[in-house]
Amino acid sequence: MKFNFTNLDDQTRILMKEEITRAADNNEIYFSARFNDIGSSNWVSWLTEAAESHDEHWLAYQIEASGGMKDFEGRAKPTDGYTVAHVPHTAAETMAEGQFNRFYIAGVCRRAIETGQSDVTIYRARHRGDPRPESRALEGTTTNARALLEQVRGKQTSFGCAVLKPNSGLSVQL
Repeated sequence: MKFNFTNLDDQTRILMKEEITRAADNNEIYFSARFNDIGSSNWVSWLTEAAESHDEHWLAYQIEASGGMKDFEGRAKPTDGYTVAHVPHTAAETMAEGQFNRFYIAGVCRRAIETGQSDVTIYRARHRGDPRPESRALEGTTTNARALLEQVRGKQTSFGCAVLKPNSGLSVQL
């Protein structure tokens, strides 16, 4: 199921691309540790093209169709040591959704700021079977656009930003 990005129009797409460029210039683009050389070398151009004229589903397809993810990864065992495991089949989708949403949120926050709105509203952009309680609690609430924009900027945004938790399905709208 795809996201329903309510404010994904030409104006938001322009701001998304500007935010991707800003992030690239500041070394703030997140590259998955699961990317192989193909994924790493194409990621910024795929992300930019998705922001320009596609969506998160198209972005995930580019990663998958090109073979942009590693097949295996090392993982720590519950006890001591490491093991090798398959990269989850959902890795490309999770990466594409999270990063497309990150830049969509940045674009919407910039639009709000530029039009004099102080807040954006958090909403469920992708429905999940059983949303986390903390995600449900955020639905319909407002948050300061300028503060959220600062939160989504940087490489490790999902750790400090509740709206960007992996697989939350949350996003923002004007």
